[in-house]
Amino acid sequence: MKTIEQLTNVEKAKIMFDLFRDEIPELLNYMEEINAKIETDKEPLIAGWNNPFFNYQQWLNLSDQVAGAIKRYGKNLTKSGNVFSEQLFGGYTAIFSNHCMEQYGLHRAKSPRFAVAVTLFYLPLKQSEPGDHQYLVLETHGGAAYAVICTDQDGNTLVFEHRKDAEAEAADCQEGLVVEI
Repeated sequence: MKTIEQLTNVEKAKIMFDLFRDEIPELLNYMEEINAKIETDKEPLIAGWNNPFFNYQQWLNLSDQVAGAIKRYGKNLTKSGNVFSEQLFGGYTAIFSNHCMEQYGLHRAKSPRFAVAVTLFYLPLKQSEPGDHQYLVLETHGGAAYAVICTDQDGNTLVFEHRKDAEAEAADCQEGLVVEI
C-alpha cells in the first residue's frame, strides 16, 4: 500500500468515492454549481481575481472541462469509482476538481467524516503561523500554463525556509516566481 504522500489525485478521488459513495451525487451537483457561478459572475470574479497561477479564462476552461465530463459521463460517475476518479481527477482538470472537493468537504458535506477525509487528503498538515512559512520557486517562462516547480538535480522539489533564498533561486530562472506555502 502507498503512503498518503505517494497517492495520486486519481487514487485519492477513488478512495473518497469508495468511502463516501452517497456524497458523490451532491459533490457533482456542487461542481456544476461552481461552473455556473464562474460562467455567470465573470465581472466580479475578474475584478477580485488574485490567483497567481491561473487567470480567469484558464480557470473557466478547467471548470468547463469538468462540467463537460459530468455531462458526458452522467450517472456513470456515481456508479463507478474508476470513471469518477479518472475523468474528473486525471490531468489538469484535477486542479479544479480538487478545489471543488475541498470546498464541498469543508462547507457542504452531509457526513462529518467526509470533511475529515478531505482534511486528511487535501489540506496542509498544519495551518501556518505568522513567520512560519516555506517557499517554492516556479519557473513561469511561457506563462502560468507552463509553470513548473524548480527542483534539484535529483528531481526533488526545492523548498526554501527563507524567502531571500527562494528569491535568489528565482533570480537564476528566466521567469521565476516565489510562492509562499
